[in-house]
Amino acid sequence: MRYWISALALGASLGSAHATTLDQPQAKALAQEAYVFAYATVEHDKVLSAIAARLPFNRLYSEPRLLGPQDNKVVSPNNDTFYSRAVLDLRGEPMVLDVPAVEGRYYSFQLVDMRTDNLDYIGTRATGNTAGRYLIAGPDWHGETPSGFRGVIRSPSRLVFLLGRTEVKGEADLQDAANVLTGYALAPLSKVTGGVAPAALAPLRLPAYQDTKQGPAQALFATFNTLAPLHEWTPTERSKLERFAAIGVKPGAAFEPPAALSEAIAQGAEAGREHVRLASSQVSVEQQGWFRSPTNVGKFGDDDLTRAAVAWRYIYANDPVEAIYPMALHDAQGQTLDGRKTYRLHFPAGQLPPVNAFWSLTLYDGKTQLLAANSIQRYALGDRSPDLHYDADGGLTLMLQPDAPTAAQQGNWLPTPEGPFNVLLRLYLPKAGALDGSYQLPTIARVEP
Repeated sequence: MRYWISALALGASLGSAHATTLDQPQAKALAQEAYVFAYATVEHDKVLSAIAARLPFNRLYSEPRLLGPQDNKVVSPNNDTFYSRAVLDLRGEPMVLDVPAVEGRYYSFQLVDMRTDNLDYIGTRATGNTAGRYLIAGPDWHGETPSGFRGVIRSPSRLVFLLGRTEVKGEADLQDAANVLTGYALAPLSKVTGGVAPAALAPLRLPAYQDTKQGPAQALFATFNTLAPLHEWTPTERSKLERFAAIGVKPGAAFEPPAALSEAIAQGAEAGREHVRLASSQVSVEQQGWFRSPTNVGKFGDDDLTRAAVAWRYIYANDPVEAIYPMALHDAQGQTLDGRKTYRLHFPAGQLPPVNAFWSLTLYDGKTQLLAANSIQRYALGDRSPDLHYDADGGLTLMLQPDAPTAAQQGNWLPTPEGPFNVLLRLYLPKAGALDGSYQLPTIARVEP
């Protein structure tokens, strides 16, 4: 095996389920269920493997630039913050994150486990604006926490994705925001305390990512089997894995579907992928074209379908108390948003997004879920946009259209791509009205020629 794996025994025990007890329809149904269960973990591998290919494990990389259309490793990225990222290998010892005092701007560090659940946060909301030192430990560490730490974050995964966001307030703020990044530091616990480092473990090699939206759907199971030993599964999850073993989905083992059931398993995986794809466009009840963020985002529990749907559409969504992401795929009349048409998105007076940090509206290509290239390199508008023109009554009308409006209106223009598109309204540190659903989302009206 390529991993240090205490879970080899897990893979063996899960093999006790018998494929001979399954008929073809049962195998197909089980493969569909397993696909939904495994999808988020495998989609997560796209980012993990991409980072690991360029950056050593346990190395923090902060990039002082806003993401654009060329950034294709994460679906629906924001254009509001600088990102910091690291993949933490916690098999040997915990890692330590130091943050400086961050005054007058939002920042957060989101920690994501192998199931794409969020662990505790570090940042403006969760820990405040003062400097601090935080311990991040995996399931195998049972040591004493040294003095001088402001918090300890425990993970059920041996591999954790650390994703930092640092607010940028516009072009004039780029340098000040970049200066904040220099204060973030990541190091192993033994280096911070001057203690003895644990014995080196076998190098961790992640499987090469295979596009989950293309090719044979059952290829996902091979990747999942390789990744699964890096997580400590709950009793409920273990019971599912015990059933999935009958179709070859076994942590730590090669994916080898029973020959007599292989066609049914392949069909079930394809059905599972289609189920996830459809669910990604129906993540909640649609209201005038908008889907509100599911209330369990980031803490999905046993809701495997929502977990998978979010991973398909906008992986690494924050906990709602940190940020919410209402998504619009249709206009107020229920028609698919079409980049060749013209739309007006209107916030009535007194109905701008209620936030304690900031808000933005970001536009994405409907086919790729990536930022859509355009001639003015504008991908989002929000409360930090310098040239917004507000309505006479204090409302705000944004223009979503392919061609430039008049010069006086260009500050309110988001260029649209040719073809379908969707928008995300991000609310960072949302207030109560946004969290409880009482806030009325803006209307998106198509303008007839």
